[in-house]
This record gives sequence, C-alpha cells and structure tokens, in this order.
Amino acid sequence: MVSFSRVSSGIKGLDEVLNYLQTGDNVVLQVDDIEDYRHFVLPFVDEALKNNERVVYMRFARHAPLLDAGRVTVYKLNADTGFESFSTQVHNIIRQEGRDVFYVFDSLSDLLLAWATDLMIGNFFVITCPYLFELNTVAYFAILRGRHSFKTVARIRETTQVLLDIY
Repeated sequence: MVSFSRVSSGIKGLDEVLNYLQTGDNVVLQVDDIEDYRHFVLPFVDEALKNNERVVYMRFARHAPLLDAGRVTVYKLNADTGFESFSTQVHNIIRQEGRDVFYVFDSLSDLLLAWATDLMIGNFFVITCPYLFELNTVAYFAILRGRHSFKTVARIRETTQVLLDIY
C-alpha cells in the first residue's frame, strides 16, 4: 500500500506552487537544455540527502553527469542494449532498491540515440512510472522540448503525476 507524505523539491517557491510533492510522484521536467534540468535536480537531491533519504541516480545518457557518485548511488546503464534489456535492468534495480527511494534519471530524450524511436521512450515511461509509484518513490525525469512526438509527450503527460514545462 502506498502512503503519501509531503516531499520538498528543494525549491521553496516551487513547493508553495505545487503544495509540495508527494511520495509516489513521478516528476517530468520538459526543458530546452539539460542544464535547466540540473537546476531542479540539485536542490531536490540536496534536500533529500539532508533528510537522510536514499537517492539513486540512473545514468545512461551521453550528456554530462547530473550528480556525483560520492553523494548518491549511481547505476550506469547501457541503453544501446535495446529497450527490453534496458527496461529489465532498470526494473531489477528498482526492485533491488525497494521502497521509499528518491530517483533521478538522465534525460529520456537521450534514449532516442539508442533506440531510434520515440514510441519506445513512451513505452518505457508508461511501464516504469506505475512501478515507481507502487514503491512509494519520488522520481525525476527530463525530456527535451521539441525532440518528441505529440503522442509520446501526451503518453508521458497522462502517466506522470507532475509535468513541469520549464522555460
């Protein structure tokens, strides 16, 4: 059973606007650049660590790392192994880590380079987010604006609990 509790994004104004995040939330930030995502990830992680939460970083993209390995648990994944293998790796890690974990995922847009299809990104998100929700986690994801079909963004929007369009 999922129990909901308030979680800070690490950004006071954002917490006020959202009335905080809740455990179980999957947060997607649509950004122009990975650095825009980093501005939201770092305060989220700092706040989680300050509150003695476990933080896991799923590292698979070609962009610069978002987090340092010394502060959080980092899993380096290879998306080039294909959708099924990659998804299985992610789900095994989530199962292994258990409940009440805070996750940061690299930009989902980078998966386009490995999978060459937008459809698979939507599929990955749709099968992963309910699992994270069930385990009472909070997870951050990013997508880069203008890189995905309307259908993929719509599937992500319909699945996530929080979608922030950052300009």
